[in-house]
Amino acid sequence: MQRGNTNFYQVLCLDPVENVGLDDIKKAYRSLVLRYHPDVCPASSKDESTKRFLELQMAYETLSDPISRKQYDYELGLVGAKNYFMEDRISKFPRDVWEKQLDGLKKRSHARMQRRQNMYR
Repeated sequence: MQRGNTNFYQVLCLDPVENVGLDDIKKAYRSLVLRYHPDVCPASSKDESTKRFLELQMAYETLSDPISRKQYDYELGLVGAKNYFMEDRISKFPRDVWEKQLDGLKKRSHARMQRRQNMYR
């Protein structure tokens, strides 16, 4: 099942404008799954409830994962492109910072190994 034009917030009966947390998503998912699970629905509506159940699963999988949710919110237009990409960029160290840290670790490790070798001589 693909995302398509389905709004996962609407599938879970949530308002995306409000600050919806993981607990809200879990609570909505659990209550709706109990109602639409194919094993508990009448035989006459089994096809419809199976479809709804699969939508609920897809919505929960997407919205409960922070990375997937962030991308989904961006696709819906809930997060501006500038904020979406800048937030990712800020959270990552620049390459030169990593290289300096790695170089410092190598130097300390080399010095420690030299001290150990000198102790056993």
